[in-house]
Amino acid sequence: MAESQSNSRSNTPSLAPPMRRPLDEDHAPAVSSPLNPNPDAAARARPKAPPREREQREKRETLKKREASGNTRASTPNAKPTKKERPSADSPMRYSIPEPKATDYEPPKDGIFISHEPNPIFTPDGSAELKRPHDQAWNKKGYKYTPCVADPLFRHKQYYRQSDSRPYGPRMSHEDSDKWFHFDHTGTIVTQEKGWRMGRGNVIAREGRAYYEVKILRGIPVNGPKDPVDPNTGETKPGPHVRMGWARREAPLDGPVGFDGYSYGITDARFEAQHRSRASKIFRPLPKGAKSKHMKARPPHGKPVPVEYITDEHIQEGDVIGLEIQLPALSLHRKVIEGIYNPAVDLGDGFDVTNTQDPLDRPVDIIRDRIPVPYKGNFYFEQLDYQVTKMVEAYHDRGPVPKIYPSPNHEDVSVRSLPHSQIKVYKNGKEVGIAFENLLAFLPPASVPSVEAVKSGARPGFDDGMVGYIPAISLFNGGIAQVNFGPDFWYPPEEMVRQREKDTQMAGSDDMEQQTPEGRKLRAIGDRFKEQIAEDVVWDIIDEIDFFTQDGGWEYKGETPQDVAGKSTPRARGFANPDENLGVEVGKRY
Repeated sequence: MAESQSNSRSNTPSLAPPMRRPLDEDHAPAVSSPLNPNPDAAARARPKAPPREREQREKRETLKKREASGNTRASTPNAKPTKKERPSADSPMRYSIPEPKATDYEPPKDGIFISHEPNPIFTPDGSAELKRPHDQAWNKKGYKYTPCVADPLFRHKQYYRQSDSRPYGPRMSHEDSDKWFHFDHTGTIVTQEKGWRMGRGNVIAREGRAYYEVKILRGIPVNGPKDPVDPNTGETKPGPHVRMGWARREAPLDGPVGFDGYSYGITDARFEAQHRSRASKIFRPLPKGAKSKHMKARPPHGKPVPVEYITDEHIQEGDVIGLEIQLPALSLHRKVIEGIYNPAVDLGDGFDVTNTQDPLDRPVDIIRDRIPVPYKGNFYFEQLDYQVTKMVEAYHDRGPVPKIYPSPNHEDVSVRSLPHSQIKVYKNGKEVGIAFENLLAFLPPASVPSVEAVKSGARPGFDDGMVGYIPAISLFNGGIAQVNFGPDFWYPPEEMVRQREKDTQMAGSDDMEQQTPEGRKLRAIGDRFKEQIAEDVVWDIIDEIDFFTQDGGWEYKGETPQDVAGKSTPRARGFANPDENLGVEVGKRY
């Protein structure tokens, strides 16, 4: 009975839980279903799967061993992203040069100046004679020279460090002026009797607002024609002329300021702005909606706005012309150079924004590839200078229609313009107007060495700390000018006077009033002189520490100045024959 009952209920599920089957059995369902119409394993002829083998466990070190090795999570996956390593900074090149002599450690000798022949040149009031430098290195096309001196404390950077020549202070540069320039003993009064020639100062503007003045000592006379007339023939002869402005290092010295795309000048005749050898009018912006005969497209949107043009004026003898340059912060400048400037996001001039640079990003560095060379009893750093690029050369082409239109986002970096940049002009203490806007960017790679220089070993893309806009004076046919780099100006702008009074009051009080960012204050360009000295000292020390580390640090076995007392000067490492391959770059740093 029980047996027949079990057979009759063989096709119905049992309420009792099924017995656990061995693992090697085929797991077929016990009841037929639409998805499994034939649960019989034999009818399906399915091969039996081989028995699963247990995987070998990964042998891990004990916690104590992992802690001892300093890698407690070496065998476990790290859910956090890997730490970004700081990229290594570049280093200046070291060259194969001879050892300094004992006399090379002496202070630099004063330059030699010779009088004009056959007749000496004096200032119009006869108070000073103007002389020309003799046997002195001056910047030629493709090369730049800076005074230097041997210093035993800098033995890892081959002993030579930055120096300067007399007179010390902000002035016109003897090395960075045309070879026909004549200077007074202060270096602030200049003249020359050739055609248009240019000279630059020894201070440079890289960001913020800077101001300097130029006094015309000999130029267009106050009473009389612009150019003298020969009483015998009645022909007009060219008279003395002076132009002033701001120029980059690429601008040629054998032409006037404003000759090409690398300089911006102001002419004495007609009081016009000059850039790319094209004259334009100085303008004064008018309030929005004001009635005017002239409209001018202005940044940032390029919409025409009413302006007033300055016409029918000359710069005459005795006039004092003030020139103010305004440049954005270097952080904004680098965005333009790197091609990431966005006018919808980067609205200001960059001085309100705090430094948001990732500390692990590539550092902003100053690289100065230069070799000390002897010349006429002194030493100079010689370096391959920046040269004109093809795109800027096409930009200052004097064709009837401009071929290049600079902009902050131009595809070519050399013709990208700087937002929030301009040059203002003052005359005898009164603001005249704006001469230029959207100046060209200058940070490398906007400034690059020539192709020949790169073949000779120059490395493009490095900023040597002296790239920017420099005060520039151009003279013609005996023009005489005097520069004033501050801080005691002949006609200081009212804004500068108010700012100085405010700074004096703030210095003696505890008032926490919000101050104007340094980059927006109008400063004398001469204030940059001491800052440049501090920057030179800092970068010389950084280079020495860099090479000290490369040479093995404290394990360096070279001679020290104390070990060679009474003997020859300390010997630099890495040069078996220092007299060979002079000036030839060593392939690897030693």
